[in-house]
Amino acid sequence: MTQQKPRRTTVADVARLAGVSAMTVSNVLNAPHRVSEPTIRTVRAAIKELGYTPNHAARALSSGRSQVIGLPLYLEDDAFSDQHPGLGGFLHGLLGGLVKSAAISGYGVHVTTPTEGATEIALYESLIAARQVDAIVVLETMPQDERIAFLSQRPFPFVAFGRTGPRHRQCWVDVDNETSMAGIARHLAGNGRTRAAYLATDSALPWVHQRRAGFLREFPSPAVVESFSSLEQVSSYVEETFGRSDRPDVFVADNDAYAVVAMRALQRHGVKVGEDIAVTGFNDFPLAGMLDTPLTTARIPLRDIAACLFDRAVREISGDPDQPGRLVTAPLVVRSSA
Repeated sequence: MTQQKPRRTTVADVARLAGVSAMTVSNVLNAPHRVSEPTIRTVRAAIKELGYTPNHAARALSSGRSQVIGLPLYLEDDAFSDQHPGLGGFLHGLLGGLVKSAAISGYGVHVTTPTEGATEIALYESLIAARQVDAIVVLETMPQDERIAFLSQRPFPFVAFGRTGPRHRQCWVDVDNETSMAGIARHLAGNGRTRAAYLATDSALPWVHQRRAGFLREFPSPAVVESFSSLEQVSSYVEETFGRSDRPDVFVADNDAYAVVAMRALQRHGVKVGEDIAVTGFNDFPLAGMLDTPLTTARIPLRDIAACLFDRAVREISGDPDQPGRLVTAPLVVRSSA
């Protein structure tokens, strides 16, 4: 006698167990922004209990979608050099969060990079023409960004990590760098620090100027601002401050790498970081809390940002009306260095 195959669990089974409609289950899987958080939790619990696995091939066939989000990465050869020690951890955290958020809704993430000599826009054109992805995630946007201009002129869903220009679609998520760095300034002022040296990245990237503006706006005393293009320049500058009568009582770095270099330079001179002189960073890259003097910094919530990026991508895919971009605050993590 031929043994019957067990019946495949369906959306209707999940709907019955969760006490909702099949459409609600479909929305939880495909457009979770349309469903309340309690309902999402109930449906996902039912999915887990029944062991329901979406039939991605059938869904893609019926919807004409790939169920895939595209993440093009265009990295220079020196992107992971000693001058960018945290970039690997940053991308790992962001990608991990994006993959997790996508998987919950039955999506995959396609990570790709242009071939040698090709541009990122050429890669976009290829992905769109081949219908390989349902939406594209653009990283690290710039003012007058030609990638955003290209995508804004096409009826294709995309979401940007970083603000888009006023004349372009506002489908973006970004760190509220100004507010987050202002929080560091208030913390330092509250601890009695009055002579700040601000260590800035020498770059045109928007976050560099946003963080500096936030600190200068909120720190009550005048601050010296210096820009650097290498870790060696940061170390030399901190060394040069010794012997000055107006030596800073706090070094405020706009990234964790600069902060760690400043701490090492101070410690070589016997300075007790956090007591004699404070040091702060920004990002909270891995190991920041495991240093000999754990680093006070602002933690970029990469998983939260990734979840927001995916949610916004799904809204774009669903054709929802355009909405303002979303800012995510990087919370202050207070440790021994300040």
